[in-house]
Amino acid sequence: MSKEKNLIVGNYDRAKAFLDALSTSVDIPAEIKVIDTNNGIINEGQENQRSWASLTCVDVELYEQFASIAKEGYCPTFRVRLKNYQNENLDGLINADIVLNKYDLSFVLDKLKQPVGIALVAELADIALK
Repeated sequence: MSKEKNLIVGNYDRAKAFLDALSTSVDIPAEIKVIDTNNGIINEGQENQRSWASLTCVDVELYEQFASIAKEGYCPTFRVRLKNYQNENLDGLINADIVLNKYDLSFVLDKLKQPVGIALVAELADIALK
């Protein structure tokens, strides 16, 4: 890795090591509410097609503050990507309060495969209703 790239990601020589170190400074809300779900198929019609899904979530405490002034639509959201999703029905999670028992971080990439953000990734089995 060149010195320039090393400065961008700190002293980490691998993206995974950088994400592992970053995970200790990411604050996940204690109370999370699912407000929407998204799902679809990647590489549809090809032999390597697979299902994907994500949950659109909010911090319950922050959401309640926005609701107190009738501005829930302005509450910041975040996504939880579901790893190993197998077309399970997610309707029961909408408007539910959940707990992430176990999660990973991954980079969100743009069309050119450049990192533009960080996403939470969890398996459905690691998500519990509160």
